[in-house]
Amino acid sequence: FDKSYWEIFKTHYDVYFLDDFMDALKGVSPNYFGMLDQLVAAQGRVFYGTFFSTFSSYINRIRGYHDDRGDELTGSPKDGKIKSWYFFPEDRKNEMVAYMPSRPPFYSREFPAGWRDIDADVME
Repeated sequence: FDKSYWEIFKTHYDVYFLDDFMDALKGVSPNYFGMLDQLVAAQGRVFYGTFFSTFSSYINRIRGYHDDRGDELTGSPKDGKIKSWYFFPEDRKNEMVAYMPSRPPFYSREFPAGWRDIDADVME
């Protein structure tokens, strides 16, 4: 894996790779590394994924459950809209930031209706 591609990003951002944390991951099966990637991506301020990817879809689900509470740090409102976009296909780019009704294909994505106001009837 050639990390030199990411050098330009290091001038403006803190860039880390999974192997930077291998000491903390001793004893963790490599079979879990994909799930760890999803958890890290889900906690980012923004996320870009692929519409037909179940990997991207689960990241959006985690982001939706987390973000529906609102976040003072990132400024996200408590309206179920998450700062996630699809970079492909172009006509699906804004599906996570605008209301879209549930429709096929169901297997490849999440729907904001799954996390918007799901606790509205629960007393805190």
